[in-house]
Amino acid sequence: MSEQTTEQKMPSKEELMAFLQEQIDVKKLQVELQQLNTALAKGKAEELQALSFVAQVTNPQAPTEPHTLTEKDFEENPELSEQGFKVGDEVLVSSTTPAPEQSKQRNLKKK
Repeated sequence: MSEQTTEQKMPSKEELMAFLQEQIDVKKLQVELQQLNTALAKGKAEELQALSFVAQVTNPQAPTEPHTLTEKDFEENPELSEQGFKVGDEVLVSSTTPAPEQSKQRNLKKK
């Protein structure tokens, strides 16, 4: 009886070849799918880059520069600590000066 179960478990050469061919076909499809996914990701990245460029050209913003927050920043702007910032955090600050009416408003709020 043990010989019968051994014979039943052993696939024939044709069955083995058919199984391997099926696996090859599956792997070829997986490679093709991966290539398509890669091409799609590249296309999306290029589209995002183009949209970003168009946005910058059509709506230019003031250049920003990094600034490290100090104790003085927190004294002048107490809302920074409420927003979760800490001394030493780096933030981007507009490098342009505010319009005159904005300066007046800021001075009025500080006094």
